[in-house]
Amino acid sequence: MRPKYIVEYAALRSVIFFINLFPVQLIMLFCTSVGWLTWVFAPFRLRVTCKNMSIALPDRTRSERMRLLRRAYIQICRTFGAVFILHRPSMRRMINTTVISGQDVVDQALAQGKGVILTTCHACWFEAFFAWFNASALPTTLIYQKQRNPLSNNFFLDQRRHHSGNNLEYITSNEKLSAYEKILQRGRLLIISLDQNYNKNGTPIPFFKHTLSCARGTGLLHLKTGAPVLTSVYYMKDGQMHIDFKKVELPEYQEVNEENINDICSRAIRDYESFFRTYPEQWFSLYHRLWSKKPDFYPEIKRTLREIFL
Repeated sequence: MRPKYIVEYAALRSVIFFINLFPVQLIMLFCTSVGWLTWVFAPFRLRVTCKNMSIALPDRTRSERMRLLRRAYIQICRTFGAVFILHRPSMRRMINTTVISGQDVVDQALAQGKGVILTTCHACWFEAFFAWFNASALPTTLIYQKQRNPLSNNFFLDQRRHHSGNNLEYITSNEKLSAYEKILQRGRLLIISLDQNYNKNGTPIPFFKHTLSCARGTGLLHLKTGAPVLTSVYYMKDGQMHIDFKKVELPEYQEVNEENINDICSRAIRDYESFFRTYPEQWFSLYHRLWSKKPDFYPEIKRTLREIFL
């Protein structure tokens, strides 16, 4: 075990212990203040967030996008705070009273007996999203990216099971395709995130009229298993957690090839564009280099005082 991992883990547990000494409202107020200060003095990845926001919302003025970005930086800090307090009673009530749209779509898809490919996106309330599945009766498996620090990785997995139930199973993103096929054969929902840049390993699809190298798994698994494909979005609206499910309409495909994989992934990600335009401040991947890893794709940003404070 590397000493670095031990130090990081000790720091993580100390922060969690300290945060949970305070009431939830005070914690979220503190996170809001940290988010505002971050926006004013040290907005990390500002070049990336500005570029992504301009691609997703080309019709908005620069001033409008700056105001949305301020809300986004506040939101992401609140998100990190919420990760550590989801076990608190008020947060559990929020998860248990989540408003679900499209439950019948999920039930009908599971009834086919082929498992379900449940695509999703990286939004800010991801831990609450996972907690809802953990507490539900839906047979669900999440494909997740394993953290480098094994202590922290195991801690977060144990936390989810301890505080939210053990219905949600986990499988890492570096498994072979056959492992995911077996999950679908068991009749489970398999959660796959789409809005990430997979470079040469992905399939190039249109996303906000720009080319995104999307993970091929959704298309490949559907072609091999015939499992239905759904979309899922999760968000906060008026203080209430929402999860919306929707079926992805697909034609009959005759063979497994790159063209069909690309078509399935393109159809699956299409609905997420309207979601991000509606709730851009809750888009976690706003901070990721989605369309290019090249630094010159993200021009330097100089903000005026008016753009920072108004």
